[in-house]
Amino acid sequence: MPEARNLFQITQLIGALLLLMVLLLTPLTAFAEHEPEPETVKVNILSAFSTTQERELVYSFRQTLADQYSLKLEEQLIFWQRQNNWQELLESNTPDLIIVIGNKSLKKIEQLDLNTPVLALMINKSQFEKLRKSPKASIYAISHSQPTERFVQLAKSLNVYQAQVGSFISPQTKHNIQEFEELAAFYDLSYSPVMVEPKLNGRDAMRQLSLCCSVIILESDCVFRPGKVRKSIMVNAYRERIIVIAHSESVLKEGAMLTLFTQPYDMGVQAANLYHALAEGSLTQPYQYPDKFAIAINRKIARLLGYDDLTVGGLMQKVETLDFIQSAMGNGKQKTP
Repeated sequence: MPEARNLFQITQLIGALLLLMVLLLTPLTAFAEHEPEPETVKVNILSAFSTTQERELVYSFRQTLADQYSLKLEEQLIFWQRQNNWQELLESNTPDLIIVIGNKSLKKIEQLDLNTPVLALMINKSQFEKLRKSPKASIYAISHSQPTERFVQLAKSLNVYQAQVGSFISPQTKHNIQEFEELAAFYDLSYSPVMVEPKLNGRDAMRQLSLCCSVIILESDCVFRPGKVRKSIMVNAYRERIIVIAHSESVLKEGAMLTLFTQPYDMGVQAANLYHALAEGSLTQPYQYPDKFAIAINRKIARLLGYDDLTVGGLMQKVETLDFIQSAMGNGKQKTP
C-alpha cells in the first residue's frame, strides 16, 4: 500500500508539472503566432565584384535595420563586371533603395534615369566633393574618406614639439590649402603646403620634405596614387624623420606611421541610419562623411621614430575630445583657448 500511494503521488506531481508547463507556454505561443512580421526593405546592391569589405558592410547594414528599426533586408547583388544585363536588373524587382559601392559603380549609374533613390558608399573624397558641389536628385552618399579635420586632430594628438604640419597640394587640389590653414590655426599648429605636380615625377616632393614639416598628412589619393612614387615618398619621409599620417592601411604598409580610416562595418551602420531617415522624411544631410573612425599604427616605424608608447585607444580618445571641442566652438571658426 505505501508503494502504491507513493506511485500515485508521483503521478500527480508529474501531471501538475505538465499542466503548469502548458499554462506557461500557451501565452508565449499565442503571442508568437500573433506577432507581426517585420517590414521588408528591398535593396539592390551594385558593385564590380564581391569583396570582403562589401560583405562586411552589407552585414552591418542588415543587422542595423533589424536591431534598431525592426526592418528585414531583402537584397539582390548585381555585379556589372560579370552581368551584362545589370542595367535591367537595377529596378526590375521594384526596390526601395539602390546601393552602389565604389567610384566606378557610381559613375555607371550617374547617367541612368532611375526612379529609385540611390545611396553611394565607399567613394573617395574627390568624387564625394563633386557630388556635394553639384547635388543630384535622389542620389545620396557617404564618403569612405575621413574629413580633413580628423587628420589635423590626430597630428595635434601626437604632441610633437613645435609641430610643423604639411600636406601635398597639386594644381587640382589648391582649394584644400585654406581648409588646412584654418584648421592648423585653430589647433595652434604651423602649416606649410608642399606644392607638387605628381604627373611629372616625385623628386621635387622628396626634396621639399626636409624643409616642410615634422608631420605630413596624406588624407586621400587625390595627389599621389598608389605606386612607386608614393612608396619613395614614404621611404624619404622616414629618412628625414617625418611622421606620415595617411588615409588607408595600404599606405601604412608602405611606411606611414599612422593611418586614419573607415571600417566597412561602421559605414554599414551609418548607411542604415541614413536610409531610415530618408524613409521617414527626416534626412537633413544627404552627403555625409563617416561618423566613426579607426586608427592603426605601424609599430616598427613608430618605434624607430621614438613613438613606441603610442596606443590606438589613447589616440582615438584624444581625437574624439578634440572633435567635440571643435564642434562646440563652431567647427573651427574660433581659436582654441
